[in-house]
Amino acid sequence: MNIKKMGIQKRILFLLLATGLATFLVISAVSLVSLYQSRSDSLETGRNMGETVASFTEDFAARQAKKRLSDEAEDKAETVEHIVKSILQDADNLARSMTGIMSDKETYPARVLTTPTEEKIPGNIAYVYKTTGFAERFPYDPLLQKELGTAANIAEILEFISREYQTDTSCYVASENGYMIWADGLSKGDTHADLPDVYLKREFNALVRPWYIAAKEKGKPVVTDVYVSVEGDLEVTCAAPYYDGGEFAGVAGISTPLDSLYALVQEKNMGKDSINFALNRKGCVVLSTQKTGTLAVSADTDLRLSGEQSLAMEAASMAAGKRDVALVTVDGEEYYLAYAPMPSIGWSFGTLVKRDAVVGPAKEIRHTVMSEAKKFAAVLDDFFFGNFIRMAVLMLFILAVLVYVSRRAARRFVEPVLALSAGVKDIAKGNLDRKLDIKTGDEIEGLADSVNEMTDDLKKYMDNLATATADKERIATELSLAQGIQEGMLPQIFPKFSNNPHFDLFASMEPAREVGGDFYDFYSLDDDHLALTIADVSGKGVPASLFMVISKTILKNAALSMGQAADLGHMMEISNRQLCENNEEMMFVTVFFGVLDVKTGEFSYVNAGHNAPYIGRTEDGHTEWSSLSDEKKNYMVGAVENAVYDERKITLKPGDMLFVYTDGVTEAMNENGELYTDERLEATLGRVATPDKNAETILAEVRADVAEHVGEAESSDDVTMLGIRYLGA
Repeated sequence: MNIKKMGIQKRILFLLLATGLATFLVISAVSLVSLYQSRSDSLETGRNMGETVASFTEDFAARQAKKRLSDEAEDKAETVEHIVKSILQDADNLARSMTGIMSDKETYPARVLTTPTEEKIPGNIAYVYKTTGFAERFPYDPLLQKELGTAANIAEILEFISREYQTDTSCYVASENGYMIWADGLSKGDTHADLPDVYLKREFNALVRPWYIAAKEKGKPVVTDVYVSVEGDLEVTCAAPYYDGGEFAGVAGISTPLDSLYALVQEKNMGKDSINFALNRKGCVVLSTQKTGTLAVSADTDLRLSGEQSLAMEAASMAAGKRDVALVTVDGEEYYLAYAPMPSIGWSFGTLVKRDAVVGPAKEIRHTVMSEAKKFAAVLDDFFFGNFIRMAVLMLFILAVLVYVSRRAARRFVEPVLALSAGVKDIAKGNLDRKLDIKTGDEIEGLADSVNEMTDDLKKYMDNLATATADKERIATELSLAQGIQEGMLPQIFPKFSNNPHFDLFASMEPAREVGGDFYDFYSLDDDHLALTIADVSGKGVPASLFMVISKTILKNAALSMGQAADLGHMMEISNRQLCENNEEMMFVTVFFGVLDVKTGEFSYVNAGHNAPYIGRTEDGHTEWSSLSDEKKNYMVGAVENAVYDERKITLKPGDMLFVYTDGVTEAMNENGELYTDERLEATLGRVATPDKNAETILAEVRADVAEHVGEAESSDDVTMLGIRYLGA
């Protein structure tokens, strides 16, 4: 066909048809590719959605199961602890009643109780058990006869307690002289209790039983570990000592077979595969719903040494009194384990449920969702091919119209979109000064305006963020430098002091924040005199640290300028007046300042409102600790300008030790708001500050005990300590 020979009308028509056909083919190809891509994207979205729903369901089921497990462990731990504490309280009350009877013999008339001779005995009725040695001495010893007659008055209380429990629980008192008064509880429906042959033969000796030995040695109510009774059963005993005239006379006890405690853990709220058990501090299982296997009751198997690493790790946490929910492996199967402590009896309660029991329903949901996704893919395939055919027919039908209209419409709508896309890409590359200038009068123009506003906001945000980040980094750097400067101002233990033949000295300071207000200081005034300072500035943070620097400098300058012959009270008055000058912030500092004569042991000191130090007097290899408190209290330094300070003196003997500290030690607070207290500090010093330890070791052990008390709580104050032991001239 020769286009040049066509007329103008045909040439235009031919060009229109050619252009329309080409446009149709291009649009058809683009539409087909787009439709296919949409199908692929929809299938991928469906699969991802299925995976997301399934994963979420599995995670949600696991979280819910952990919450239920944790709640169940907490609830049952409280239940078991309450029951055991109740039994322990009953044992203590029984011991107190026995002490009252034995300490007031004239008030109680002599009573006679039966001694059983048959294997079956009435339940809840008190009787006497006599060892062979006691039975041989009893007829010829009036004192033993009187003692047993008086002790028999405990019978009503024993019978009352045994009836209260209504189980195989045994209630008794065992005398140091070899007799027992006993009342056996009965299970529901029983009328008599069994008396083992070992009792009939008088071969049982309470004095060697674990419950008797534990109560006697500890001198307080105790809960025994699981042990084997003379009948061959596993049981636990709550026991307490009783006294006669202030002297140990015997033990009152309540023994409960483990079978009676199993009822507390038999209920399985988490499903048929759940396991409940209790662990003691030694890592041994003392209660369990399992009769065999790893979690069966055992008095000598430590789960902390289990070959299953996950179980051993969580058993160690249980024995340490912690609480958690974790995934463990038991006998080759995975379980979720939740546990909670029973602090008053030293046990920990654990509940396990199989992992498959928790995530099994989630797996079913995953299978269902993925099946539906496959069905959706099949429907989408049918939709794709049907639409392809319909689109082809439709495109052929409107081919002539689309030749002209589609080109103009594309030019009208696509060009602004392309301009918007190009502008957004340029902005995404970092050109935040780029502005979009699109005037179409429709939503595209509104979108372009929104992008311009977003660019302005983003630019402002980035500027503000850069400024804030720079300020934060500057403050952090300055605090770090301040911390280093403060630490550098505190003297360190160096050979001149740590190897001194006359004394052993160590000090430490841990600020609650980056910088603190506590400080310590020590330095020689001359060859024979050592100055010591420990102080606590009011307030926290940077203001306190600045006041600390001023206080430390003034105190040291005053001490060095006056020398070893200085009146410490006068020295403190001079320092006080200097700190009161221009003290517009009304800050003050508590100070303990002292001077030790290393040749004579004489220690002169001034306490300006500071915590009273502790002094440990050593004699015969033992150290007794007491507070070095003064009746007259001095003012804090910097608080009252004309304050007067008194100097005190004591003499240290070789081996004596001073422990000086700030209130950050005794007022250290745990997560329950409980303070460390002066009483606990004195008790800790009595335990760890032995004559064979140096000052550094003693301070480290005191700090460790404070840290154990605080636990995970945030530090509320600086912790500063200084210890010095006088070694002699």
